[in-house]
This record gives sequence, C-alpha cells and structure tokens, in this order.
Amino acid sequence: MQNTREPIRAIVGRFSERFSFQMIEEMLREYPFEHCAIIASGLEPRYFQAIPSACQRWFVSSQVRGSEYPGVLWEELLPLDEELIESMRECEATFMEMVTRLEWKKRVSYDIRKQWYFRHLRFWNDYITRNRINFYLSAWIPHEIPDIVIYYLCKLKQIPVVYFGISSVRDASFIEHDWQESNIQTGKRYAELLARTPDTTDPLTIPLHERFDQRYRALVRSSGEIPPLEQQEVDVPFTRSVHRAFLRHPFRVLHFVLLYLTPSGINRALNAWRRWRIRRQANAFYDAHAVQPDLHRPFVYMPLHFQPEATTVPQAGGYEDQLLVAQMLNARLPDDVLIYVKEHPRSSGMQKRNIQFYSEFLGLPKVRFMPRGFSTFVLREHCKATVTAAGTAGFEGLFRGKPTLLFGHCYYQYAPGVFRIHTSNDCREAVHAVFTEGRSPTRLQCRLFLKAMEETCVHGVTDPFCFNVSRLTEQQNAAACSRAIMDEIRAQFGQVS
Repeated sequence: MQNTREPIRAIVGRFSERFSFQMIEEMLREYPFEHCAIIASGLEPRYFQAIPSACQRWFVSSQVRGSEYPGVLWEELLPLDEELIESMRECEATFMEMVTRLEWKKRVSYDIRKQWYFRHLRFWNDYITRNRINFYLSAWIPHEIPDIVIYYLCKLKQIPVVYFGISSVRDASFIEHDWQESNIQTGKRYAELLARTPDTTDPLTIPLHERFDQRYRALVRSSGEIPPLEQQEVDVPFTRSVHRAFLRHPFRVLHFVLLYLTPSGINRALNAWRRWRIRRQANAFYDAHAVQPDLHRPFVYMPLHFQPEATTVPQAGGYEDQLLVAQMLNARLPDDVLIYVKEHPRSSGMQKRNIQFYSEFLGLPKVRFMPRGFSTFVLREHCKATVTAAGTAGFEGLFRGKPTLLFGHCYYQYAPGVFRIHTSNDCREAVHAVFTEGRSPTRLQCRLFLKAMEETCVHGVTDPFCFNVSRLTEQQNAAACSRAIMDEIRAQFGQVS
C-alpha cells in the first residue's frame, strides 16, 4: 500500500455523460484529487467542483484523437528514447490498428499513423512524468485514442489503472485493472464456490439476485433471448435518422444540406457514395455465398464481431483479424467439422468489410457463410462449440452446454466451459477436450459463475449504452460506482489522512 499522505494526481477519462460525471463528483467530495487531467467530449471545459479549476486540465476528445494538443510547445517536452519506444511496442501495434476507428470517411496512411503515435507517446510520457501522475481512471476499457497510449504508459510506470468492464447482465459491471486479466475477481470467486459445492446440487438452490436469476432463466431456454444491451436500436436507417434530425433541428439540417451545394460538399457527397457502394458490394458478395446450414453435420458457430470496436481491439489481442481465428480452426478441427460463420447484425466499417475479406474466408475449405437472417439461437443450439473473441454468444452458449473457444479476453473468460486460446497448442487441446473427451459446462457450474458475478460486480454502469437500459436512477447508479472507485482508491492509497 502506498503512503496514506500521498496526494492523488490523476488522469480521468470518458466520464462525459451527466450520469457518469455525477459519480466522479460524488467520489471527489470524499477524495479530492490534487491534480486532475480530464479527457471528455464537449468543446467547453467542464471542471469538477471539488477541485480548484487551476488544478485541472481539460482535453477535448475530438481534438486529441488526431494528436492535436493546442498550445503545446513541443520543443519543451521530454524527448523519446529508444528504451521507451521498445518498451511500448505492444502499445504501438495496438495503436496502429486502433486508428481504423477514424477511417469511416477515408484511409489514414501508415506514415500518418506513426506520426500520430509518436506525438501521443511523447506528449503523455511528458505529461505523466512532469505532473507526477499516480492514478488513471477510465469509464470503460481503454480502446480509444489516446487512451490506449496512456494505459500502456501507466502499466510501464506501474501506475494504478482502474476502469469499468461491462457485462451482458443488466446493471452489472466490473472493476478491472488489466484488459488481458479482465474480470479476474469473478474467476477467483467462482473457483471458491465450485470447490465447496457438491456436483449433485440442484442449480436452482443456488440463490441469485432477481436480475441475475432472470438472466439465468433466459439463458437456459433453447429459444434464447437477446440481452438488454443489444435490444436498443444502434444503427438507425438513414431516412429515419434524417427525419428525426429535421424535426429536432430543422434549420441546422437545412444549413447542412446547403453545404453540400459547394464544390467541397459535392466531393464529400461523392466520397460518401463510394463508401456506400463498397459496403453494398461487400454485402451482396456475402449474401450470394451464404448457404442454408446443414444442422445435422458437426460444426462450430463463429458469429463475426462488429468492427472496429473494443471487442476486437484490444480485447482480441493478436486475433484482431478474425480471419486468423478461422485459419486456426480450419487447421485444427477434425476433418468432418465445419465452421459456420455469420455476419454481425450491425454494418462494420468499410475498411473491415470488403469483398477481399469475405473471399479469404471462403478460401478455407471448412468455412460456410450463414444467411444474415438465420437465427443465431438455432445455430447455437446445434453447434458443438461457439467461437468468439469477446462476444455475448460465447457467454450464452455456456448455459446451453456449449463450450466456448475464446480467442480473446473478456469478463467471462474464467467461466466453466471456456477454452482460452492463445497458442496453436491451446487450440489443439481445446479441440481434443470438446470433440474427443466431450467436455462441456453444466448448468450448476454456470449458475455458480453467475453467483460469482453477482458477488463481485458493481451494481451500476458507466457506459452510456448500458445506462440506456438501466433500471437504476442516476443517483443510485452514481452512488454504486463512486463507492466502487473509492474502494479502489483506499486499496491503492489508503485512507484520507
């Protein structure tokens, strides 16, 4: 434990929404920081009331994302040395892929990415050093720019990192410190519960809180149930979104339309049409090669992830390219086992979905594309195992006795029936366990894991998409999350003296 008198000098990121900003205010009333750097959305600074504004620095997310740091005198910053650059190679590789999040309009070249990376690395290395930062708090897993650079720098400098990991259970999140270890506390608690529970125990005698019990009963049904987080509308059809915008801000929409009558506006419209055409061609190619599944043949079910998103970068680690997963399975699965691949309901970015992407999948003898409209729950019911990096389908399958081949890191990675695959040998052993030994999770084990989740989770959320389906008030949510942050601060810094 660190010195109880050591003041907290923190970087606080992504608590931009009113409901999440409120939890930091509540926490700071008990633990006021000496210094606070804030990374948030919004052009106007919004400082925390519990700290003098002179002790805070506001970073506009949309500016720093592209390595813009207004007013910075770069010649005065600490230079980068080879030791730091080499120590941050993993971060660099992740960052270079993460820039894809900004490519929804146009490609960003390798040289530009490299330049951005070194600017972020130099700025934040100097800032952390010069301001004696000793705590990094994020509303969710660091998966944006420059969050991933800050995360890796703090890890390198052994500065405590705290963020909230999400789950598919309503109003349940987890305090995490490392995206690779993920929700380790639930794994430890599950092991304890499993060791003291006889195999003959009736699963329903394991008491669960109402929201966990409801989730359990939904998960064990063959018909399946879409989790609350995924029931909300994310991709709004273009015509409907324009209609909504016009009703809310008619003059703003009219101004936006007039901008397209300029030469630059016409060029933007042409580029938008090109992007639409690429997506349309890719979708048509996928649909043309999709086949009705033979549910009587042995197969593994591989639902593709929406990209770019945190579930692949960083959570998939080296398996960010989902083709690598299919190639591994194609080499390791028994000869008679197929790989049924199903596209995600949401449309991924054009840089991540094109004809070449799908063609390379089809080049693998065991791969079959499933129709977009085919039920994911039917595929789950008939598969031998689910394949994912960090998707909900892997968690859901466990409760139907389906093992999960996990090519990533997520909150249920320590659950029963999950085979974590990082090496070729891991995959070989997992395939042997599933197809030769017939190993699969039991309902008792799964209910015990839910019990472990219940006992180790935070009854609150920080992600706005999770809060959209929350049944907590802003005050209840803020109280639970601020309490969790304070517990972490006590563990790292001791009681306030």
